[in-house]
Amino acid sequence: MINTVLEYAERQHMFEKNDYVVAGVSGGADSICLLFMLCELQKIYSLELSVVHVDHLIRPEAKAEAEYVRQLCDEHDIPFTLVERDVLSIADRQHISVEEAGRNVRYEAFYNALGEKKGKIAVAHNKNDCCETFLFNLFRGSSMKGLSGIPPVRGKIVRPIMCLERSQIEAFLMQRKVKFCIDATNLEDNYTRNRIRHHILKTVSDEINPAAVEHISDACGKIREAYDLIEELTLQAYDKCVRTDTVNGHTVYRLEEGPFNTLHGTVKGYVIMEMLSRASGSRKDITSLHIRQTRELIGKQCGRKINLPYGLEAVRDYSGISVSKTHGDEECQWTDRPFISVDKALLSDLADGETVEFEWGNQGKIAFSVIHECDLKNIIQKKYTKWFDYDKIKDNIVIRTRKTGDYLTINRSNQRKTLKKYFTDQKVPQNEREHACLLTQDSHVMWVVGGRISSYYKVGEGTKNILQAEYTQYSI
Repeated sequence: MINTVLEYAERQHMFEKNDYVVAGVSGGADSICLLFMLCELQKIYSLELSVVHVDHLIRPEAKAEAEYVRQLCDEHDIPFTLVERDVLSIADRQHISVEEAGRNVRYEAFYNALGEKKGKIAVAHNKNDCCETFLFNLFRGSSMKGLSGIPPVRGKIVRPIMCLERSQIEAFLMQRKVKFCIDATNLEDNYTRNRIRHHILKTVSDEINPAAVEHISDACGKIREAYDLIEELTLQAYDKCVRTDTVNGHTVYRLEEGPFNTLHGTVKGYVIMEMLSRASGSRKDITSLHIRQTRELIGKQCGRKINLPYGLEAVRDYSGISVSKTHGDEECQWTDRPFISVDKALLSDLADGETVEFEWGNQGKIAFSVIHECDLKNIIQKKYTKWFDYDKIKDNIVIRTRKTGDYLTINRSNQRKTLKKYFTDQKVPQNEREHACLLTQDSHVMWVVGGRISSYYKVGEGTKNILQAEYTQYSI
């Protein structure tokens, strides 16, 4: 097995002579195996090894795991660094999942340890991890990039044991009588990846084909090669189809209809993704839905527009599509009264489990999703998450601040109350009234965010489809 890893590392050009290698070692089977393999690679490449262990301060047994890794490092004369970060607090403060916060913390620690040194960061993903990532992305809907699994090399990140299955790793450690730690959370079914691991992938391997992990891993490699080719073609096409202008100090990305229409259909989607990611500075929240909506603007009349993540707006013009920020940073304040139109067609295209988000100034964001099957006995009653009878929403939803004539309905008879009277009854301070975030249909206020929703839009016995709106306030 050692030779398998050595050959794999050489084939993937992971290391160079005298590299400084930071290894992320948690104490689990995978990372302990990685540590032993790096000790073997050290002999060939004259590597300088260093180990970083990150404690998320969540599990009480984590301290014992850190101590075990420290002891192993002492036995092999490898420098050891312990990093302790309160991941739960970070996740809450940054409005991200605990898993994402933990990952960010780990890689920040690895990069800090590497610094400006010439070298690599070695992490312990294996073939099973690659398969689980493939299935996870496949089930939730993914581009070809997501279906390529986990790359063996990405920048300074290398994965030397990606050529091994989890069963091989555990057999290797047991044969050598090397202890490893077991994270109890990995045995639970609380996370989607764990359910894929414990049930789907295990069932496939046990009952359909014992070589399933090997075959899925090989397929990921082939998809990765195909994606690399598409990425190259995309960049070539992007240079032909997209140009940038500066208007009032802001960058506008213009997609030219003529050269765009000559492209292969697959490349068209990737060109749009590239344009939106450059305009926003991130790919994270740009989905296939946004790409499809932007692409469909080509077939619509001039002046049609859609709202996109990161405050972007795509507009159909005479030459194609223009994409730009709907406002500059100086306009992202409460006092500038933001105005966002949420296209009803965009919401109608959402699949179950799919969300679309809109930034509300620099204060927060609102995520929308449509639920087609739900238990009306368990209607969400959270302050910043509300359910609406989707079939009663007949037009675009406008997110804005108040204006003259705004009202809510307050009972089953649809009796109205002006928004001004509602604020007075609720003793809302005058300055807060001016900046309150509202979901509206014309002058009808669907929801005073953080307060009540209009009775007309409430979910009831006859409700078939639900619109969920969830507001997340940013930390200041």
